[in-house]
Amino acid sequence: MKTVQRSCLATILSLGMAAAALAECELPKQPSPPPSGAKATQEEMVAAMRASRQFDTDIKAYQACIDTETENMIAALGDKASEDDIKRIKIKQDTKVREAGEASVKAADAVNKEIRAFKAKAK
Repeated sequence: MKTVQRSCLATILSLGMAAAALAECELPKQPSPPPSGAKATQEEMVAAMRASRQFDTDIKAYQACIDTETENMIAALGDKASEDDIKRIKIKQDTKVREAGEASVKAADAVNKEIRAFKAKAK
């Protein structure tokens, strides 16, 4: 019984250390909504495009950080990691990566919509 308790305690401590590593990857702040393409100046649209590109770059770095974090979390569990433990970690981390990618696409779509409106008003 004591062996089981020690094993559980070791797993909980390992998960705690892995959770501490989790704090290292910080989700980038979303850029401000783009200006209305129908009313914006060219400088405002260029700034919105730059912000969107920077957000995309920051999201890619965040996703890479999550990948490294996932590897570290699994490694922290060591030989005591069960397949279920590993699966739970990967699912949680994959969700973060997917949600970050969706946020990047959403931001880019918003800028692209306003760019189309900006170009349409120039015609």
